Amino acid sequence: MERFGYDWEAHKVHTEDRYILTTFHVLGKTGEERKEPTKGSVLIQHGDTMDGASWLNSFEEGAPFHLLLADQGYDVWIGNNRGTMYSWDHETLSSADDPEYWLWSWAEMGLYDDTANISMIKQESGVDKIFYLGYSQGTIQMFYGLAHLESSFHA
Repeated sequence: MERFGYDWEAHKVHTEDRYILTTFHVLGKTGEERKEPTKGSVLIQHGDTMDGASWLNSFEEGAPFHLLLADQGYDVWIGNNRGTMYSWDHETLSSADDPEYWLWSWAEMGLYDDTANISMIKQESGVDKIFYLGYSQGTIQMFYGLAHLESSFHA
């Protein structure tokens, strides 16, 4: 995000099944006084074979849309699913040494990763609801989570 002139911070998010995710929070333009978001919080979730940085790396010219959302007053969060470079951690398993670490699918991402991110964002931002933008796998995992754990998203 520095390439586009934005400040950000990383949040470690623990899932119910003990994976540790890293979620990026866009803070605003570097060098400008931070304004409180007025239009709500939004979680942006990547697709298969991608990670949160993919939203930034695919733009050669101009700022990516999620940074434009931050400019327009949204509180922007960028998720990284388990198994991506930014979310290789687990409370007891090693992604490098334990094959059990890799025994999951997009279903667990919807049941646990999205739920953990939404809960963290609601707590950090003090909001009751958030917007969700998913691309490809990011969309299917949310649909799965909503179909199976609707009450968890209201926690």
